Amino acid sequence: MINYYQPSVWPFLQLKANESPHSTKFYYYHSFEDGLWDFIKNKFSSAKKITLLVPDFYCSDVLDNLKLHGFRYIYYPLDADFQISPSQFRKYLWLYKPEIVVIFNACGITSNLFSDTGWLLDLPKDSWILEDNVHRLSDPEKITLLTDHHVVMDSLRKVSSLPGSRLFGSNRALDFIQNKSSYFSRYFLSSFFYYQLFQIFFFTGCLFNSSRLVIWAHDYWLSLHDDIIGDSFIPQPGFSFFIPFINRINYKKISKLKITQVKIYNRLLKNLFTSKHFYRISIPAKDFGALHVYPLGFKGPPDLALEKYLEQNHAPVWFKFTDTPWSRTRGVLFLPLGFHMHLGSICHLVNTLSAWSKLS
Repeated sequence: MINYYQPSVWPFLQLKANESPHSTKFYYYHSFEDGLWDFIKNKFSSAKKITLLVPDFYCSDVLDNLKLHGFRYIYYPLDADFQISPSQFRKYLWLYKPEIVVIFNACGITSNLFSDTGWLLDLPKDSWILEDNVHRLSDPEKITLLTDHHVVMDSLRKVSSLPGSRLFGSNRALDFIQNKSSYFSRYFLSSFFYYQLFQIFFFTGCLFNSSRLVIWAHDYWLSLHDDIIGDSFIPQPGFSFFIPFINRINYKKISKLKITQVKIYNRLLKNLFTSKHFYRISIPAKDFGALHVYPLGFKGPPDLALEKYLEQNHAPVWFKFTDTPWSRTRGVLFLPLGFHMHLGSICHLVNTLSAWSKLS
């Protein structure tokens, strides 16, 4: 079954718990936004008007919640490969002097701002770098912090079948006490309930190879969950029951699998990269094992006819972040990676895309 979310947690785990590096600590939250609200609340005065500099390819749900919580965001442009030159980035730092700079490793591709860090000289003194790792499975041992004002956040439910989000930082960065509100709040119970129902229907759809049930689980139950997430003005910690499982994630096994699958996609998609519809997004080889999905660039705005064709042919893959400025002139399909994707399902997806390309 072709889908983004992983139906089972067990392939991700190992018996032995991972050792956390002494230089990095993390707090576990119910969602990415819950962690963000707690971080902002502890690092900035409630009277201060916070401005976040965000990429123009970003989740609109998070941006809507930023406005709901009284914060302001300003876009900076990414190119077709989800990158920005450091010199161009510096201009946005000079112009807007943001309190928080969000650097997004889109699809799991490392932003080039982490390889050329000259822009750090232009970062306002009290500004924070928020590395958005929601499209990567963050191995604590491989997190590199540029400064004590650099934190990293992920979203486990996007890259594994475990819920919640982790906020990583140095001991100095995370020098506050994490909010420990009750698990019995209406916000937590309703969002947790919807997510569990999504998992049940999603797993059932995968078990019976029903793309219709998988799509319904996403469109209905996951949408209900996503509509609630981040709405609470009281940041919610993650359910501590899951922490022993999170500490046993087998990062090496997952990385090895994804490297193999990315190489398969590279080989099978070779003809599509030269077509009039699609283009190759640059992915450094060092990022193969860190990808959430394999991104396939589309030469033009997102095409609903293509999405419908893929759904009808049991290859439900969607364009992502279609309501962002980045997507006005181009699109990207997220081709799934993970333990539920086998050679046959990858071949079926690529063949379906090839068939549509020939028909159009």
